[in-house]
Amino acid sequence: MKKVIPWLLCLGALLSTQAFVLWQEKNIGLTVHFQPVFQGEKIVLDKALRISEKDSFALHTLRFYLSHFVFLKNGTVVLEEKNSYHLLDVENENSLILTFEEAQNLDFDHIQFNLGIDSLTQISGAMGGDLDPTKGMFWTWQSGYINVKLEGFSAKSPARNHAFQFHLGGYLAPFQSVQTVKLSVPKGRNLQLQMDLAPFFEQVDLAKKHSIMSPGEEAVALSRILANSFSIYEK
Repeated sequence: MKKVIPWLLCLGALLSTQAFVLWQEKNIGLTVHFQPVFQGEKIVLDKALRISEKDSFALHTLRFYLSHFVFLKNGTVVLEEKNSYHLLDVENENSLILTFEEAQNLDFDHIQFNLGIDSLTQISGAMGGDLDPTKGMFWTWQSGYINVKLEGFSAKSPARNHAFQFHLGGYLAPFQSVQTVKLSVPKGRNLQLQMDLAPFFEQVDLAKKHSIMSPGEEAVALSRILANSFSIYEK
């Protein structure tokens, strides 16, 4: 019986492994990494973030829904993600990475998505997956989903334990809070999308406003600020 040379076996295994890795890389589609930041600094829960020399705050909860991703080329839709909703949670790093398998080799120059849940989904009732009410992002059948949940503490807040809570949502007129975000995309395939909370906390005086817990005009206004805080670049 012919003997098999051990190093040939090792070489065959190595080539097989490399081929598998290449196959994986070729078929993973488009990956988008989401990173909430404050003045360009990565947000870490419970870590102090300085607004000025005398003013700082810390977050212990940051969750938000992104939905209905659309990829466009020269203003024309080339791929539309339907009935798909993503709950991003800073506490869960894996939730901040989205992969779009159908966008593999797709030629596009803009990406569009909603910050929040659209009204049609809201009136369809709570669902499973990221829309499951056990995720802590659902108010009531009447009020619908919380699109963005920001909770933390600041010395300026007059509330108990200097806490602040902003639960932004609402889908009934005139207080529809879902916002559409459209961004120009670099040519790379490994993208990072940031949401900078600096404009939000620069415009909110926590000494006067430290809590929003229901739909309304203020929730819509703050949602607009957050929607304008997104930017994208190649990682």
